[in-house]
Amino acid sequence: MIIEITTYKSAENISNEAILLASETFNKDYCSRCKGLISRQFLKTDDGYMDIFLWKSKGDVENVQRTFMQDEDALKFAKMIDSTRLTMKNYEVIKTYSFNK
Repeated sequence: MIIEITTYKSAENISNEAILLASETFNKDYCSRCKGLISRQFLKTDDGYMDIFLWKSKGDVENVQRTFMQDEDALKFAKMIDSTRLTMKNYEVIKTYSFNK
């Protein structure tokens, strides 16, 4: 499994409410179609936003990275963020620990 962590700020003049709505639409219209995507968490950070994606495989992540900018639904969300403030990192999950409390 791969964890992808993406951080970004909203584009100029985009409100918090607008980015939240865009995130919902992005999740429904784009993420739900992504092969190998297990989950997505959308977070507010001190200076912007963060997405944490859990993917089945590195190949699934690479496929999305290769095709993202050609997808109309993905581009709608991309227009809402400041691309100069975007960071994306991928990490391989080597062990998962669960706690049943």
